[in-house]
Amino acid sequence: MGATRWATATAVAILVVTSIACDDQRKQECERFLASMKPLEKGTPTAELVDSVATQVDALHLQDATLAIYAKNYRATLVVLSSTLKLKAGVSAPDGTDAVVQQNLRDARTDASDAQRYCAP
Repeated sequence: MGATRWATATAVAILVVTSIACDDQRKQECERFLASMKPLEKGTPTAELVDSVATQVDALHLQDATLAIYAKNYRATLVVLSSTLKLKAGVSAPDGTDAVVQQNLRDARTDASDAQRYCAP
């Protein structure tokens, strides 16, 4: 009976330590991800700024599966946003380009809000 209790207590202790380590790792990844999103919080960014943020997000190599999905979706939104901003900066941007930029910017900010909610303690 003593050995069983000891084994159970050891298993619980390992689980608690592992859980704390995972929480710390997730917190650090959240902080890095949210910091990389910060430049796009306000105003209309340039394509270069969007590309820079996309590169930063791509370089994070997140281990938290849910956070990695958020980053993948955010990056995809940034690719479209950047392309549309480049198109808009061109000589003959088609009608509706501004609306597409605004929609993708809203999508990127919604992605950022979703990630902030996930990362909230």
